[in-house]
Amino acid sequence: MPDLTLYFVRHGESAANASAGVGTDGPGWDELTERGWEQARGLGRRLQGEGLELIVASPMRRAQETAAGIAEVLGLPVETDDELHEIRQSDAYHDLEEAQRGPHATISWMPHSAPDAAPPGAESFEAILGRVDRVRERLEAHARSRRVLAVSHFGFLHFFLGATLFGAGFGPGHVPGLYQAGHANTGITIFEHREGRVLDGVELPGWILTTWNDRAHL
Repeated sequence: MPDLTLYFVRHGESAANASAGVGTDGPGWDELTERGWEQARGLGRRLQGEGLELIVASPMRRAQETAAGIAEVLGLPVETDDELHEIRQSDAYHDLEEAQRGPHATISWMPHSAPDAAPPGAESFEAILGRVDRVRERLEAHARSRRVLAVSHFGFLHFFLGATLFGAGFGPGHVPGLYQAGHANTGITIFEHREGRVLDGVELPGWILTTWNDRAHL
């Protein structure tokens, strides 16, 4: 595989991000706030000069709107990857008030579960990792001919990070530690694929993390 660069951003501030009471079932919870729209446009201004040629976005509304705000500034085409969406929580998580959801959140049950196990409605570790691998393959294909920006979500970015850092050793027990790495709305993360990378005389080819959660534009 040739050397590649993938730009990722987390979506802008949504109504759910701005107000804990909105949760994921209040009116307009998945829409960007006015601040979120300005974050998206500001991100576009920050990325001017990077030579980006294509935006690939999650199908979720907050990601689609973020992509639209960036595209408004950069004049880029936007495509949707249906698997670039956020981690799916369990039915029980969504059925409860926010203060009661903790034990049903992915970060609570996943570290102690088998990789292929999940409560009803939720994605297992293996399901998420499989989705990350498939998205990465499609982004790699895009990146061979165009400079790509992917608009995604907190959880997806952390699983992509885990797959990059731990490779075949990535497991459910790593999730809480990975989630200790924060990621701001419209933070920029860059992964690079390098075939000829050598560190201290050791060959370390493959995907590497170059930038995590760059928020200088915020």
